[in-house]
Amino acid sequence: ENIHMLSMKYIAGFLDADGSVGIACRAGIYSPQLVVSFSQKETQDKPLHLIHKEFGGSLHVDTIKGSRYTHLAFRAGPAMKLLSRIKKHLVIKRRYSDVCLEMVKNGKPSNLEDAKLKLKNERKIKSLPLPNFPPRKWLAGYFDGDGCIFSVIQKKGSAQITCSIASSWFDTEGIEIIQKSFGGFIRIMSKGNMVHQLFIGLPPSKAKQFFGYFAKHLIIKKEQAEFVLSCAEMGHYREGRNINSALKQLK
Repeated sequence: ENIHMLSMKYIAGFLDADGSVGIACRAGIYSPQLVVSFSQKETQDKPLHLIHKEFGGSLHVDTIKGSRYTHLAFRAGPAMKLLSRIKKHLVIKRRYSDVCLEMVKNGKPSNLEDAKLKLKNERKIKSLPLPNFPPRKWLAGYFDGDGCIFSVIQKKGSAQITCSIASSWFDTEGIEIIQKSFGGFIRIMSKGNMVHQLFIGLPPSKAKQFFGYFAKHLIIKKEQAEFVLSCAEMGHYREGRNINSALKQLK
């Protein structure tokens, strides 16, 4: 596979969805260290291997509640190198990345608990201004990380296709700019309002508008998105059962 499939914008979108930026610091011993990490189900971890091939980092697999997850982590120098390449393309974690970089630059904090509290509070502040429109490759990385495509068979046997993108309550910048550009509705999905989810109905014309914009840059969900596009080209989703089973197989 060609490493150039992974643009810096794609990695930024993937980090915005399924990655984390943070600081490792132990009381009185070390200066703060930048940490950048990614996590994805082992069955869908191809982007992690491509990032690893390009930037290094430490890659390992864990079993969590019976599912296998691949983790890719960068610390200190390698984390700085990765973040410096993708930071300008981040949408959600751009502001917080600057906060973390500033903390590393300032060296050992005089009060560790204050520093931890500051980071916790800063993490919840939105990155502004937001782009007016999501960049294609960023959106591909973001959708690969947190997006989902599913279909429901209607009474007449045709399929109704929908996509959804989940985010935590303090990370809604991504789904907000996608909604602004492509419509859909945002629903609060869990107790305590912790998870927000954007749903976009994809009748054929909308599927062509939405997936036509960025599907070719996808990695994990490329086959599913291209299958929906090929169905949309016919102008209908009459073969509901076939569409349903094909989407499941392509997962």
